[in-house]
Amino acid sequence: MEIIKIPKGAERIISTSSKGDQSKWHLHNQWIKQNTRGYEGIAEYVASMILANSTLHPSEYVKYTPCEIIVNSFATEGCISPDFRGKYEQEISLERLFEKNFTLTSDILGNSKLSTSEKVAQVIEKVYEFTELDITLPLTRMLAFDAFILNEDRHTNNILFLYDIKEDSWKLAPLFDHGLSLLSDMKDYPKHMDVEILKRKVKAKPFNSSFKKQLALYDGPPFIQVESLKQAILASPYPLGRIPELLELQLNDPMYEKILIRGVNDD
Repeated sequence: MEIIKIPKGAERIISTSSKGDQSKWHLHNQWIKQNTRGYEGIAEYVASMILANSTLHPSEYVKYTPCEIIVNSFATEGCISPDFRGKYEQEISLERLFEKNFTLTSDILGNSKLSTSEKVAQVIEKVYEFTELDITLPLTRMLAFDAFILNEDRHTNNILFLYDIKEDSWKLAPLFDHGLSLLSDMKDYPKHMDVEILKRKVKAKPFNSSFKKQLALYDGPPFIQVESLKQAILASPYPLGRIPELLELQLNDPMYEKILIRGVNDD
């Protein structure tokens, strides 16, 4: 595992999730994130491994690698990833995009009269109005992927847009930040408990607390390549704990069949 030494005086950035704060650093055009509740770094690594064994282009997701972090002679674990912003000078979350245009996502997401599909449709419509981007496929595919990895942290500040000032153009950021997925939170999902029971406890965000209902919104082609993913899991140089067991449950759950590409040798 790569060892990252945080230099003295390096700025510690506090990233807030739905479960508290996480320390991270921006060094040499890379992001280093520290585990706080369990095995977030391994979860990030496996999430990007799944996407690497999908039909998505590498530019559509961020690659994460587990690492050991040395801070003031204290060793901890986490992950490292490249800075995906590139030429885009500004980044803005979905929440801030709405605020910038004098409205709030809660006006849609908090409206109990709207169905899940109506909430998604209205957000997509507003994003197009603000940026001229049609995010229908990538957004619903993101929700489908979140359902597969049991990502419980897809809040509206965790959907990001990038803006190029010179070209006055917008882009949806690649898929990133999956630390609170795959039951990585050992405080809420203890190691001694049955994985199949634990997976039922996880709640989705942001349009509905049900992964099944958010997954139902995706009507694109299947994108996760099952056989190559299984091989990648087996070949991982890092210990993955209970993740292989969880993924086996997910791969055998009929709910996810529409996003899976099965080869002739798959079970």
